[in-house]
Amino acid sequence: MIQSAEDQSYLVELVDGVLRLSFNRPQSGNAIPKTTVPQLIDLFHASQADPSVRCILVRGEGKVFSAGGDIAGFAKSIEQDVETRQADFARRLPLARKLVEAIAAFDRPIVTSVRGAAAGAGLFYPLVADYAIGDETAAFVFAHQRVALSPDAGVTAVLPQVVGTRMARMLLMTAAKVEAREALRLGILHHIVPADALEDEAMKVARRLARAPQLAIKTAKKMVNDAPHQTLAEILDAETAGIVACVGDPDFAEGVRAFLEKRPTSFPSTQ
Repeated sequence: MIQSAEDQSYLVELVDGVLRLSFNRPQSGNAIPKTTVPQLIDLFHASQADPSVRCILVRGEGKVFSAGGDIAGFAKSIEQDVETRQADFARRLPLARKLVEAIAAFDRPIVTSVRGAAAGAGLFYPLVADYAIGDETAAFVFAHQRVALSPDAGVTAVLPQVVGTRMARMLLMTAAKVEAREALRLGILHHIVPADALEDEAMKVARRLARAPQLAIKTAKKMVNDAPHQTLAEILDAETAGIVACVGDPDFAEGVRAFLEKRPTSFPSTQ
């Protein structure tokens, strides 16, 4: 269901086709408690099923994007014996996996607005995003190693796609902290804006993507995601099928007419 969390740990608002998801625990670095994860899974599933959600914008309240998992909860686990602790994590991680899969399965644009640190499981959102915008305080903290953990939450799937395999190994094995300018150079961020313009610029990008022709944009995202696992022949077949499908869509006629008439487009799929 598309609604804010029961405990207000995240807030949602749907405006102009943009679902704005705001992590709302600034006093805890917007860490995501395990009790919130099932609700986030439901939110992404509901968003995927709802054509009125044409873009998701993810942001954090306060000075931090998201610290990822709740380290305070980890503190309780070290009071357990090893066998109990491992069993507890083995029960928890499949739920986190379902969240990663639900986010990755969303077939429309995802935008992230990053102020302050994104760390741990919080890294997945900007790394999987189709457009990541931040201000000068944005930082990406690959901190799993600092508490003697290996990466989780899909980071090892998406980080090499963004920065390359060798760079990904270095960032993870050194528990690196990547500041905004370096993140821009590596491709983790697409754009840096002044702090006082971040919210407006992020929403501007999200609204632009929400106004895009839906079949065309969903097809493009799927083809790019599928391409690394396909042969050239399969990629060219997918491109042909995509064009054939798009020219049969009402958005195509509107796009051509608007171009010829030198006017802004008003795609039927976004009305």
